[in-house]
Amino acid sequence: MTLTDSCPRCCRRGIAPAATRRDGQQTVDTYRCRCGHRWTTSRLTPAYRHLHAVPDTRKAA
Repeated sequence: MTLTDSCPRCCRRGIAPAATRRDGQQTVDTYRCRCGHRWTTSRLTPAYRHLHAVPDTRKAA
């Protein structure tokens, strides 16, 4: 799961994580904006399960 974020200092959008690590059921992303601001987010991985959903391509019988 790779999520982009917005810089809380300059509001630049779509910033990709500079580093990612998993801590149990949490994903911890570290970000760095071009303005120099750095921040970390911690997300509960199961809450983002819908982003990894694989569509069912089987035809209904």
